Amino acid sequence: MDLQQPVDRVTLLPIPVPLPVRTTNCYAIDTGEGFILIDAGMDTPMARDAWRTYLSHLNITRGRARCLFVTHFHPDHLGLAHWLQDELDVPVAMMAGEVETAQHYLIESPQDAEFLREFYIAQGVPEAIIREWHALDVAFKATLRLPSEWRLMNHGDTTHMGRFHLRFLEQHGHTQHQGLLYWPDHHILFTGDQVLARITPNVSLWPGHDVNPLESYIESLTQLQSLGHTLGLPAHETLIPDVSQRIQEILAHHAARNQRLLSILSQTPLTGYELTHQLFPRPLDLYQERFALGETLAHVVYLERLGRVHAIHDGPVTRYALRSEDQ
Repeated sequence: MDLQQPVDRVTLLPIPVPLPVRTTNCYAIDTGEGFILIDAGMDTPMARDAWRTYLSHLNITRGRARCLFVTHFHPDHLGLAHWLQDELDVPVAMMAGEVETAQHYLIESPQDAEFLREFYIAQGVPEAIIREWHALDVAFKATLRLPSEWRLMNHGDTTHMGRFHLRFLEQHGHTQHQGLLYWPDHHILFTGDQVLARITPNVSLWPGHDVNPLESYIESLTQLQSLGHTLGLPAHETLIPDVSQRIQEILAHHAARNQRLLSILSQTPLTGYELTHQLFPRPLDLYQERFALGETLAHVVYLERLGRVHAIHDGPVTRYALRSEDQ
């Protein structure tokens, strides 16, 4: 059984997901007065089997789990929350704004689908790829059923259980209202997908959502740095010895990507899709390609707001170019 206890009374539960990250790190906090669970994983048979094994090993039965906190609405975090709610009779908590995002995500009208199609056409994405991305969306949504009831959390809310005094922090960028849990007495932060040890969390421009997600992400990370030296327990991969130091590395990564984007555009104007494959030259599967486009556009918008890049509209297609002073 692959269980770790990164800190006293906190058990890391690796829940398998059919994604490149391979597992979601869920957590069980034994407060002495019941368990707090963090994240649920994607709703797959393998994930349910893993949960059954871990719950049995930790003797977490109905009534012993006091709260399931989901950091954000992505299916590899929220997917099994409804099942755990039913299995354990546990309340599911999530940031109030993130609950609204989840509800909207599952309701797609024909108008929404056409709006998304036109958005991607404007970025130069081939129609065949757009259709495959839509099919991917449908498959992901099939893995997500929302809990029947919610406990709505807001930034700064606290919860006390046993010797655990935890504070909820709202962060932006990876999603619009991702929630993190901070244990100030021991300088421990459950970072969700906001800060990861090796890879940089995806920050994407999604139509109809945050108009400048990279700026929101950078501002959120800056707020986290005020916590000082903190141990990070992330939702994927390994622990983060110093969250503040890792934030500096992530900020440097995005600054370098901005410079790379400006360098590419110094040669010729490009569509968002063309620019994506210049920024991410390695082979990408459908899942990765869509997120790479979103990340590319997040950088484009950020640089547009700084006056470094502008859009050239040519019929239904948009190309991006440097402002004359940057050429």
